[in-house]
Amino acid sequence: MSPRALVLDGLWYSLCPSFTALSLGRSVYPKSKGRTSRTTLPSIAAASSPARRCYSTSGDNPEPQTEDAHEFRQNELHSNKHNSEPDAHGPGERTNTRNTRKPLSRTHKVQADLLKWTNDGLETRLQYVMDKKPNIRHITQILRLLIRDRHVQPNARHYKALILANTDNERGSPQLVRGLLEEMESSGITADSGTLHGALQVLAVHPDYLLRQEVLDKMRDRWLTLSPAGWHFVVAGLLRENQIELALEHVALMERKFIFVQNWLHSIIIYTLCDHGELDEVYKLMQARVEQGHDMTTPLWTHVLTMAGVHDHFPLAHYVWRRMVELGYMNPLLPVCNDVLRMAAKAGDTETAKSVVRYLVEGGMGLDHGQYSRVVETHAAAGDLAAAFETLCTMHETQIPLADSSTDCLLAYMIQSKVDRREVWQMLKRLKNEKRSLPIHCVRVVAQLCEHDAHSDPSVVDDGVGFYKELYTVCPEGADVQIYNTLIRMCRTARNRESGMFLVKEMASLGVIPNGGTFESIILMCLDAGNFRSAFLYFQDLIKREAALSAETQGEIRSICAGSVDEFAMRLQYHPYVRDDVRKLDEEVQQQREKEANEKGRHPIPPAVRRLRMSDDQRKEFNKERRKRKRRRLAIERNMKEGNELPRE
Repeated sequence: MSPRALVLDGLWYSLCPSFTALSLGRSVYPKSKGRTSRTTLPSIAAASSPARRCYSTSGDNPEPQTEDAHEFRQNELHSNKHNSEPDAHGPGERTNTRNTRKPLSRTHKVQADLLKWTNDGLETRLQYVMDKKPNIRHITQILRLLIRDRHVQPNARHYKALILANTDNERGSPQLVRGLLEEMESSGITADSGTLHGALQVLAVHPDYLLRQEVLDKMRDRWLTLSPAGWHFVVAGLLRENQIELALEHVALMERKFIFVQNWLHSIIIYTLCDHGELDEVYKLMQARVEQGHDMTTPLWTHVLTMAGVHDHFPLAHYVWRRMVELGYMNPLLPVCNDVLRMAAKAGDTETAKSVVRYLVEGGMGLDHGQYSRVVETHAAAGDLAAAFETLCTMHETQIPLADSSTDCLLAYMIQSKVDRREVWQMLKRLKNEKRSLPIHCVRVVAQLCEHDAHSDPSVVDDGVGFYKELYTVCPEGADVQIYNTLIRMCRTARNRESGMFLVKEMASLGVIPNGGTFESIILMCLDAGNFRSAFLYFQDLIKREAALSAETQGEIRSICAGSVDEFAMRLQYHPYVRDDVRKLDEEVQQQREKEANEKGRHPIPPAVRRLRMSDDQRKEFNKERRKRKRRRLAIERNMKEGNELPRE
């Protein structure tokens, strides 16, 4: 099997003007500057003379690459010592067992079953391994037996097999491919289209953009057409190098050339785009793929849906859900369903939200509080208040507790859309007429809407009090303290003290226990009316219940009382529960008393002795601070004593 001679006649020069005899004498695969190969490259050399062994190595700084390559080099060095005569047998014949040469020593023997095969059988097996699953170990064992042991003349197909063996994702290397291509040129063996395409296939697994460009330039110089498989290998290599835009340009060029993109390459493109968050491009590619009538694997659809939820890309998630989940081709996990439901709530897509709920219910997973809340948000975003209230009723009927924030989205929508509070109340009454069980949160959100409207329309108090009087027809359990607090704040905002006191008396008659928020609203309402005495009395009640004022309420009390000389206004203004500086001073006084008491118990020191140990300035400052604290303490005690004796209005 001698290499085929290349005849450069006139027809060749007319067809390939750039391919000259001069180009055969130079290497077309120079090593890149700054990229010195550090790997031992197994090579195939002609076996026609003893000076040119079957396998050799090349490289500036050789290092062991694999056990097969290392074995090739050891056998070569060993055989060069014992082989000084040309082989008398023709290529393809077995070596004479009576030969006086010392047999080769093998560090790793070939498989025993290969020794029984003929040369044609080995060539057939080599072709089978190349086509099915190239493997470095299998291919090198076959080539070792053919070329080293049986002295078969190497040809382009053998080089192609060794190049394709580098598609092994663990042992393959682009440096090995470069060395093999250089050795083919030095041996006068022309790399055909299949060999160059094999190199591109290796570079799709082990990318090297310099070598890829050199191979493509070589094919262009020789007027070799890039096959559809070659296009796929080039795009795959670009994707491995994260040159996504260039890879997509090549894909677009393939489509213009009517080259069908195989499923494996399309999947790699989608996975790579998802990893980089380019979901808009994924959406376009998948739509185009479906419109062309091509299928995609279920794992790919699942991964795309998952990444759409991670990157909050609702159009893509909606597309995958409608085409795969609703048709029963895919069963996503619960976290993925929650992501789709969250995006549907944000977009106000009620159809998708209902589809997710239906999938969860049919799958036996049920709905929890968070998922119901997403459904309520979806209806609120879509402007369907009736459906949102129905969902709240369903939660209440299924005994799923509602949180205080369950109706925040409804309140935000009603305020933004300026929904009439009377229409909302009529919705609740219709639900009650339909025998639905309404949670108290539905009434609470109407009260909150009235409180908001009271800033611009004081007459809203009449509607709010009217809703309160009809509350028992909607919710038989009655109003809770939060509803009372909201309505009292509404009265204070509208400056309607009479309605506010009516609600306070209703709380007392129905036995609803007020909290700190209730007392804050009543105190501020009394201060707005100038009744500082009543405000101080309610403030005393708040202290007895061990409640605390919010920072906002403290600021309002100080602001209102600062402009008054009333005695109760002064007491409120400078009370430790209203002024933080007074509270800190009282705490310091208490700590000082405890410290002095401890010191008296351990080491009693007379006050006169302590003053003698001070300097004049320290003594003056100490006496001044002591008198100030004494006056402060007596004033507080007097206020507490007089406050307990004052009658309540």
